[in-house]
Amino acid sequence: MSDLIHKINSRLYEEPVFCFTSDLDWASEEVLLQYFMHINPYELNPTLFMTHHSPITNEMFEQKKIVRGIHPNFLTGSSHGNNFTEVIENTLRFAPETKCFRSHRAFDVTDTNHLLKEKYGFQYSSNYFNIFGKCFPMYHESGLINFPIFFEDGTHLYNNFDLNFSTYEKFFCQPGLKVISFHPMNFIFNSPSLSFMRSIKDSMTREQFIKIGIDEVANLKNKFQKGIGDFVIEIIEWVKKNDFQIITLQELYADIISDNCPFTEPLEILYK
Repeated sequence: MSDLIHKINSRLYEEPVFCFTSDLDWASEEVLLQYFMHINPYELNPTLFMTHHSPITNEMFEQKKIVRGIHPNFLTGSSHGNNFTEVIENTLRFAPETKCFRSHRAFDVTDTNHLLKEKYGFQYSSNYFNIFGKCFPMYHESGLINFPIFFEDGTHLYNNFDLNFSTYEKFFCQPGLKVISFHPMNFIFNSPSLSFMRSIKDSMTREQFIKIGIDEVANLKNKFQKGIGDFVIEIIEWVKKNDFQIITLQELYADIISDNCPFTEPLEILYK
């Protein structure tokens, strides 16, 4: 493991490298179907962090159109379980092959990191926010590699940031890892604000939320102003137009541990 301290992808110091990710957050099958209809043509091969059983997501995984991680909810009252072990083992049922996680609400303590690494063999995570900052892989004290998030839809809405991509294009151009995180619900409903999505969630039970159908999507989605779905599409189309590299978190991790990888810069440069 000590060799990892001396490896970092030199490409990241020269140009932006993009990883697209989404947290399922209990999105319904209809929402996920529309999500895939929008993103599959772009061939992003996103990493989806699983919160529940999803037939359409399983189908996309079998077709090798996505990579799966888990999205454990360690908070009090979680439907995933009553303690850390229960939560991990229940969410692993949704992606038994994975060695990657991002916690719901980015919950992060030493106990969960060490448990995931030492008992369940996890290798990497994407559980840290560095919005529009210079992001590079981080070597966590547990031995996990953490890939920080550069853009997150909920954070963008929480801060009432402009929904015109051109305002932030200069940040996307900078060298470094660009982990893009967006939620299927926000994306498909094209949320213009956090309160917009909150009002939808508060209008129904948990059981109704996870079964939202085509009529409800059509009736409730934002059609009248620019929203976060528009912003995410602008990001994707800009990345594709400029022919920037798109890589999965799994591929990035594999590069880091490879004996023949292009990682040449010392990781400790990140902490100077």
